[in-house]
Amino acid sequence: MAFLGQEEQIRELQDRFRFLYAALIVGILILFSRLVYLQIFNGEKMRQYSEENRIKRVKMSAPRGMVFDRNRTLLLDNRPAFDLEMIPQYLKESKKSKETIILLSRLIGLREGAIAAILEKMKNQPSFIPVKIKEDLSREEVALIEAWKIDMPGVQIQQEIKRTNIYGDVAAHLLGYIGEVSATELPILNKNGSDYKLGDSVGKFGIEQKLEDVLRGEDGEKLVEVDALGRIKFDKTRGRVLAAEMEKLATPGKNLVLSIDQDLQLAAVKAFGDRAGAAVAINPKTGEILAMISRPAFDPTSFSRGIPTTLWNQLVSNENRPLHDKTIQDHYPPGSVFKIITAIAGLEEGAIDDKTVFNCPGKITFGGRTFHCWSQHGHGNLNVREAITKSCDVFFYKVAQRLKSVDDIAKWAFYLGLGRRTGIPLGREVAGLIPTEEWKRKRLNQPWNPGETLSVAIGQGYVLTTVLQLANTYASIANGGTQYRPFFVKRIESIDGQVISESKPEILDQHRLKPATSSAIRDGLFQVVNQQGGTGYRYRLPGMDFVGKTGTAQVINLSKDRVFAKCENMKYRERHHGLFAGFAPASDPEIAVAVILEHGCHGTNAAPIAQAIVETYLRKFDPVKYGAEAIAARAASEKEAQKTKWVADQKVKANARAAAAAAAAAAPSENGSTIDEDVNQETSDVLPAGGNPE
Repeated sequence: MAFLGQEEQIRELQDRFRFLYAALIVGILILFSRLVYLQIFNGEKMRQYSEENRIKRVKMSAPRGMVFDRNRTLLLDNRPAFDLEMIPQYLKESKKSKETIILLSRLIGLREGAIAAILEKMKNQPSFIPVKIKEDLSREEVALIEAWKIDMPGVQIQQEIKRTNIYGDVAAHLLGYIGEVSATELPILNKNGSDYKLGDSVGKFGIEQKLEDVLRGEDGEKLVEVDALGRIKFDKTRGRVLAAEMEKLATPGKNLVLSIDQDLQLAAVKAFGDRAGAAVAINPKTGEILAMISRPAFDPTSFSRGIPTTLWNQLVSNENRPLHDKTIQDHYPPGSVFKIITAIAGLEEGAIDDKTVFNCPGKITFGGRTFHCWSQHGHGNLNVREAITKSCDVFFYKVAQRLKSVDDIAKWAFYLGLGRRTGIPLGREVAGLIPTEEWKRKRLNQPWNPGETLSVAIGQGYVLTTVLQLANTYASIANGGTQYRPFFVKRIESIDGQVISESKPEILDQHRLKPATSSAIRDGLFQVVNQQGGTGYRYRLPGMDFVGKTGTAQVINLSKDRVFAKCENMKYRERHHGLFAGFAPASDPEIAVAVILEHGCHGTNAAPIAQAIVETYLRKFDPVKYGAEAIAARAASEKEAQKTKWVADQKVKANARAAAAAAAAAAPSENGSTIDEDVNQETSDVLPAGGNPE
């Protein structure tokens, strides 16, 4: 029953309700249409979205390619490592941050404050990105975390791959190391279409860096089901999402087979002991690197997962520079191993021949300066073979005086590979220095002093070479004058062993020596090691025809009163470097080697390292010919031959003495030799670098 006057109001409200009913019906129709669209027309897509809300993508790191030596001895491998991570988003949503950190601290032995500090440091990154709390968990820690995982929201264990050098620090500089991509490296690495991300690993040095594209695989990903706090429940091996092939398997990198022989590497490391230096061995017929060692070194495994600050500080503060590759990054004065370059220049340029004889009185003077021989009493009369054998400084001083200029020496040094990069596919190789007259004018704005040529002639003065250059130069001499580009990768293989590519020898240059030059140099090098009186005779390898040249290089200029001082009594940093370079077998060389022993005082201290490398190689190369029994038989035969020769020599000497006694009254005749007298007889207390005892 309506009151008087209310009928009109009721009719007005009823009209308005019609509009409200219409709006409700339209709204319901829109909602129903949307539900039809989502559930019927896009139902499968929405179901996938729903599943993905409880599915987490987990990266599957791709194993890097493995690295083997020439005999398929494994050098670099991938080992599993477990890292502890926390996802801040889930930790915060659980409202159990403090309890989780306390429990985690007890399980892994890391202070609560340290864990909180790590999380605080990464607070500016998106909260869904995992934060690495601790690397390389032990098996016990992994077991404890898995057991208590249900009480620690946001905590997870991520399995990573740890790059492992099987032999520790052996060949560390050649093999190199990997490390995490930094923010500054990221745009550089990705400019050519790569897909590196922060946290990925990348080669930083050595082969790992230079062959990154070969060794790096392609990461995959798998899907796992998580609860509301991000904790993994189980692997989603069957389901709509995985059925849609959204998982991606990791693709391993390609494998490398190197030309390196690990047995030679180990022999060199053992011979070096705790001393500093470098050694390189090359196949003279191909340019293959057989051994490449820099000492001291570091363990690349320590770098693959982030190097501790304390260890890094120890390495960078070590005065012997273990992070430096001494085979290619350092250049040294070569000392007497350079004398064969002077001999070759003299023979090839016609300044001397293999019959030329010079007299060594122990020193000469030139331009107001005194140039000493390492032998204080001199060597007497010598030809080029004998000068190489006894490493006579004065002989090579006089060869230098006969050459037109230092450019003649430089010419043949360049021809044989010194003073320029070898082109080995490694970074940071230095070129060394072979001085010329033009170089000094441009570099120092000074004319060349003829007296400086004498220092260059014995591998001192401005001359600088790398150990790799010396090995390659002696390899060129061994093969008659061919320069190969050194290389260390024999093959690139797929993960199943299929050969993808294979390296071939590459000739850089050829400068054939005259037969007389080659004969004189080879004879001299043979006598250095295999003839009594040779500077390396103590380190001969009977029956193996090991040949070479010792060298001692001053690192500071010595005053006259210190020139013959005992090297071992000097301060360590002032001691001479010891060098040795050579090859074997002499008749058909298979290996050339160069060694530098920093502050080793004498070349005879470097020779045993080369000896160990060569002996190891020859016994492996041809065990029938160079095995212990064969060597013993050959040594016995040589000993018998020497005895027979000695008897014959004694008869000849006896006959000569008898003839001399019969002709005692006769006046001696001129011998017509080509012995040179000292150029000038002035004296001086100034001593340039050079003239060191072998």
